[in-house]
Amino acid sequence: MKFETCQKLAAALLSLCTLMPMSATAEDAMGLQRFDCLIEPLKVINVGSPVQGVIQSLSVDRSQFIDRGDVLAQIESGVEQASLAQAEVRARMDGEIKSRDADLELALQSKARIDELVERSMASSQQQDEAHAQVQVARMALQQAKERQTLARLESKWAEKVLERRTIRSPISGVVVEVQTNPGEFVYENPIMQVAQLNPLRIEVILPIEMFGIIQKGMEGVVFPEIGGQAQNASITVIDRLMDPGSSTFGVRLELDNPNYAIPGGQRCEIAFAPGTMQNEALAYNDG
Repeated sequence: MKFETCQKLAAALLSLCTLMPMSATAEDAMGLQRFDCLIEPLKVINVGSPVQGVIQSLSVDRSQFIDRGDVLAQIESGVEQASLAQAEVRARMDGEIKSRDADLELALQSKARIDELVERSMASSQQQDEAHAQVQVARMALQQAKERQTLARLESKWAEKVLERRTIRSPISGVVVEVQTNPGEFVYENPIMQVAQLNPLRIEVILPIEMFGIIQKGMEGVVFPEIGGQAQNASITVIDRLMDPGSSTFGVRLELDNPNYAIPGGQRCEIAFAPGTMQNEALAYNDG
């Protein structure tokens, strides 16, 4: 009975261990082989202008944190603002529509009187035809007035979009790396400033060829930054499929969450992989 009880207990413990998720932790990575790596921004973007013009103002400076959509710079836009104001006035004008609507109402009344006179044989059929034609002309004139107002509204939206293109906004959330222009300078093809996305961060590491096939996308490694924080978990997102024959290595990319920007980019680091995860992946690879 004692032997059977021990067997059941061992089986239960084995089942429990199988169900427990294997993940990389700093404690698991202590004493393991570490590989040199580099912590970089996920994206570095040279922000330019979709239009040519003179920079009127800059809204940010170097090392300033920004959110996506924040205004970075303003291109001189006096002409575009005047064009938008003019287009908005035209879009609101409805005097022609009211006039054409009154003409149609008058034509309908005239047609009704002519129809009544024709029934009494007091008006000719030619007069009736002319009255009907006047109604059709009035309707077409009203339709044309409405179409012109619709076109004016579209021109107003177009003028608004043209003006918006002269406001330069950040395409990402992150930090301003460098401001490359000043107010008063002409923008043509040159970038205005450089911005970097720091959440998540990108980890680049070179691994020996023996680890190819064992390392899989989705696995976690423990990253030890040179400065700016304790060990952090990062997930593998890219595995190079082209080896470097000279060094017998391949590249791996990981992503590291950095919601509070506590870890600065552009620094060296070390990375290790938890033994439990490595063993599981190695078994799966060898069995395959």
